[in-house]
Amino acid sequence: MYKLIISIVFVLAVLSQLFAQEYEYVPFPDSGAVWSEMYTSDETMVVYERFTLSGEDTIINDIYYKKLYIFYDKTFDKKKAKCIGGIREDENKRIYFKGDTVIHNDKPLWLAEPPLDEMLLYDFSLEIGDTIKNGNSHDEIVVMDIDTILFGNTLRKVFKLSHHVEWIEGIGNTRGLLYSSGDIAIGGSNGYLICFIQNDIVLYHNDYYDDCFPSTLNADIKQINPEILVCSNPLEQQIQFKWCNCIINRIEIFDVQGVLIDVINVSNDSTEVNYPTNRMQSGVYIYRANSSNGYSQTGRFVVE
Repeated sequence: MYKLIISIVFVLAVLSQLFAQEYEYVPFPDSGAVWSEMYTSDETMVVYERFTLSGEDTIINDIYYKKLYIFYDKTFDKKKAKCIGGIREDENKRIYFKGDTVIHNDKPLWLAEPPLDEMLLYDFSLEIGDTIKNGNSHDEIVVMDIDTILFGNTLRKVFKLSHHVEWIEGIGNTRGLLYSSGDIAIGGSNGYLICFIQNDIVLYHNDYYDDCFPSTLNADIKQINPEILVCSNPLEQQIQFKWCNCIINRIEIFDVQGVLIDVINVSNDSTEVNYPTNRMQSGVYIYRANSSNGYSQTGRFVVE
């Protein structure tokens, strides 16, 4: 009984310290930070890539940035890494990237071509209901909700935006550091933040991955993106999804604004599914087919 009382007192003390902790803004890191990410597209198999801010300064157009490197090993080796530009934070909690290269079609911005203008990656001063321009497109993303969550020993704001975008204060986008926020990736491109590590401490870890630094040697286990064939049948008022090289367990249907309107749950032994369109308005829709190995393909279809 005495031990039980001691345990309860200890738990209450921990909880009281937790709730007593006051929130303070966490600046974006300028050194000792590593983003471990996964990327795929129609043109690539699984690519595991890492980004780091080593603390080195660089001056571009008379503006100070922290050098951003990309590397592919488990540990950062400057001799093997490539500097791809710089990141800076201004006094208004806005994070900017400046670089001279497009790493992939969707990184850092799918509409951009080198040389890249300075681009706004994040604005952590936003409030619920605020909007932010989505790169060079005409879309805007909206702050839908803001939570304050404990990461390690620090409270951080988590921004939940439209178009299934999530920002974590002092970390970035859960789809990847340079992912183009606001767009549903079109054409099968896909990206996820696997881990964020600050000063050798893991502060964010995607539960799907056992290792913060997966190897491409395991790509045969993950396999590649699912290949989905989409056929429209106006006479029967349905869209047919067909596949043969993977197991699809879920297909999400979005409107052109990125709003989820329906979810199709698929049994493991299925290789096709017919989706009725008789209640849908005419126009363009977006689908995202999720495979059992954690990857997805995104595309469009038209309802006449």
